[in-house]
Amino acid sequence: MNGSINASASMGGATIGAARVDLDSVKKWYGPVLAVRGVSLSIEPGEMVCFLGPSGCGKTTTLRMIAGLETPDEGEIRIGGEAVNRLPPWKRNVGMVFQNYALFPHMTVAENIAFGLNMRGTSGSEVRAKVEAAMAQVRLADYGDRRPSQLSGGQRQRIALARAIVTRPNVLLLDEPLAALDKKLREQMQVEIKQLQRAVGITTVFVTHDQEEALTLADRIVVMEEGRIVQIGAPSDVYERPKSRFVSDFIGYTNAVSGKVEAITAGRARVSTASGHAFEVPAGEGISAGDRVDLVIRPEKVVVDPANTDGLMVLDGTLVHTVYTGAVTYSHVDIGAGDVLIAMSPNAHGEAATAPGGRLRIGLRPDTMLMFPSRG
Repeated sequence: MNGSINASASMGGATIGAARVDLDSVKKWYGPVLAVRGVSLSIEPGEMVCFLGPSGCGKTTTLRMIAGLETPDEGEIRIGGEAVNRLPPWKRNVGMVFQNYALFPHMTVAENIAFGLNMRGTSGSEVRAKVEAAMAQVRLADYGDRRPSQLSGGQRQRIALARAIVTRPNVLLLDEPLAALDKKLREQMQVEIKQLQRAVGITTVFVTHDQEEALTLADRIVVMEEGRIVQIGAPSDVYERPKSRFVSDFIGYTNAVSGKVEAITAGRARVSTASGHAFEVPAGEGISAGDRVDLVIRPEKVVVDPANTDGLMVLDGTLVHTVYTGAVTYSHVDIGAGDVLIAMSPNAHGEAATAPGGRLRIGLRPDTMLMFPSRG
């Protein structure tokens, strides 16, 4: 499994035609439940977009409506400018990869890849050429005579990808494609899928609940909550500038400290907390003096025992416990009144020396703190 997908291989000498995908006020009911609530979105040709959210947020239903496996009750879906609401899946020219691969166990690898071409009535010589090119594309050129049961999980996933793109679809749809793989293989396949998508230039939409997968693969992330889109943006925008407490909590680890806004002056808010600290932070939108708020900061932005305190707000606390993960250590520090901040430190110099119960200084830049209305 070492190496990368062959980016120079062509799909049988032809270029995949990437198409724009548009969703306009799309809704889907399941009985009395409105599962998708007026989703509108435009996906550019060749773009890789991720639907991200918790179970039941509507992301898979939205993907299945693009694929034609579900029909919208309201709104319109267009692929390449053509309305496809009433088109069956096989007339939409989309390729789909499922979480469980959905390979035919009685067929060889080559026969699995050729299935879509054979269903389209492609000639035998053209099928063979395209299958060989697809197998080379995913680095399984010598596996054509094997059965899926003889392949590893990563190899089966690559065969599923080859089968999806060998017909040269306009759009590639991936439904939690890496969920069945272990962590290390999943991380490797993320890189391989990204390379393959860039190599063939296909418009790609994928669904995941794995935040790291979304951040790694997507050009843009579409965060969904309860059937609605709550934020769309580049991975760095969604991570660094979440528009709600839900988004900040769902993507990555966050610290949250509750407080009260004492005053707002020139776009900055003074927030007092139960621990006795006062934070001067950028004022959140729609926040007024007297409001209860939550201040949110990422663990990697909290510095343990800072040597240089320029521009930092330094707090003294008590180390509650540490979580050692190999590359980094997470230090849980009580800054008073039960407020705990988690600091993430790289283990460049080995494990931290402070034992739980010991005193520890941490530093943070108030400008990196985000403010949201309190949940309390």
